[in-house]
Amino acid sequence: MGIVLCITAAMNTNAQQDNNERSNCMIEKFTKVYSPNKNCTKASLELLETYKEKVPKTLLDLWKTHGFGKYGNGLIEIVNPEDFEPVLWTWLGKEVDNYVPIAITAFGELFYYRKLTETDEDVCVVDIQYRKIETLAWGLDLFFEDFLLDKEMREEWLREELFAKAMQKEDPLTTNEIFTFAPVFAMGGKAELKYLKRGNAQVYQDIVFQMTK
Repeated sequence: MGIVLCITAAMNTNAQQDNNERSNCMIEKFTKVYSPNKNCTKASLELLETYKEKVPKTLLDLWKTHGFGKYGNGLIEIVNPEDFEPVLWTWLGKEVDNYVPIAITAFGELFYYRKLTETDEDVCVVDIQYRKIETLAWGLDLFFEDFLLDKEMREEWLREELFAKAMQKEDPLTTNEIFTFAPVFAMGGKAELKYLKRGNAQVYQDIVFQMTK
């Protein structure tokens, strides 16, 4: 019996070490390309406790080690999910307990994590300008290690080139601040510098929802 317990304990320890290594690897790959801003805010113990059963350990570790705020000079922002849950529920038309907002682009698209089953998960995006929801990656690690590191995906979904042009003329974005399009695409706006303004992400996301529903 003692031997069995020792083997089980060793297996659990090895599994924990593997999880830690995967988590560290994902965070290292992501932050190498998207350097976190110095003013990022690390997650509180209370928030980590709230979401520990809703999101993978790798995301909790990112929240703990680097925190919420702008990454990649503001190209993407890792968000406090509590700040963006009302927005997500508005766009989905309902509240879903296992859907968690995790990030926004510099232009207000909202990424969220879905725990589908005990083994299945994905990351989706609310594309506010085109009023659609798409699945981007079949797993959180794939989202951070593959999707966000793919140059074509960054251009398509983060509008990296337009962001770079905007940053040549604008001051850095602050927490929960984004570049907005005025007018919105449905009213004639386009992904061009001349249509860019600045504003609060949640307010703009709600405005676009109300104007395009």
